[in-house]
Amino acid sequence: MLRLLRVELTAVHQQFFHMLALRQWERGDLLDRIAAIDTIDFKNTMQIIDLLVSRQVEVALPSHEFLPGTDIKSIVVSELQMEKRVASVIDDLDVSDKDGKILVDRAAAPRKDYRDWLESKVDGQEQVASPHVTSDGMATYIAELVALVEQSMLRAFMLWHSGQKVSADNAWRLSGAAMLYGTALVKRAAHDSWLPTPSTCPEVLMTYDAQDAFLSDMALTRRCAELGRKVAAEADNEEMRRTCLRISEDCDLILSMKAEGEFPATFGRSPVFESFSTTREKHLH
Repeated sequence: MLRLLRVELTAVHQQFFHMLALRQWERGDLLDRIAAIDTIDFKNTMQIIDLLVSRQVEVALPSHEFLPGTDIKSIVVSELQMEKRVASVIDDLDVSDKDGKILVDRAAAPRKDYRDWLESKVDGQEQVASPHVTSDGMATYIAELVALVEQSMLRAFMLWHSGQKVSADNAWRLSGAAMLYGTALVKRAAHDSWLPTPSTCPEVLMTYDAQDAFLSDMALTRRCAELGRKVAAEADNEEMRRTCLRISEDCDLILSMKAEGEFPATFGRSPVFESFSTTREKHLH
């Protein structure tokens, strides 16, 4: 199940990049279809995490990488390549327990139709070479934000199952903040007709010690704050520079919080990420 969780989460990140770009580029025809598979995959990842954490499984997600497209055609090609990765993992799984099999079957159900649709779209899309190359700093920055999304999301599940609902909400808010930071960066890039390519995203480990888990999240938040300032200093675009600095300032606010204290972020706060219990209920039932 961990292999399925890893590949589906990776697919969700890539789908999210592509959805942001397609919305910016006003390609609703492609956006709607990718959003539909993203909804299925995200719900399935939430259910897999919940099952694993409820069973006290030590969740360790290995490092991973994905390569978003840089124009319409390469987005379709990138999605097709990711679909083949997902299908390969599903085909290799041997799950015997009832709950696990339900989740594997649910992950497998939409794959063929989606692959067929992607294959039908590959040849009809325009390919435009992007002149922009993602800097090493930006690639690392995006990768660390992806890790923060995942690590704090895992912590939210762990805390919820241990009865620490207030801390679970804060962990979920932190995951949401990291997602909103990534959204701001990708939207800014897409506005200028490119998409950042992350470097290899680091391994994510979930510990059942609440204090250690909180400190690990804060260390990753500090890393993102530092990288944001570094990328801002190197940016050749004033709007991107401002976005990076705003993210770093928000991360600095988060670093001042306590596990069960008020979540202080402003730029990275949204009603969508306020209640973990509400979100969990939505995706598990």
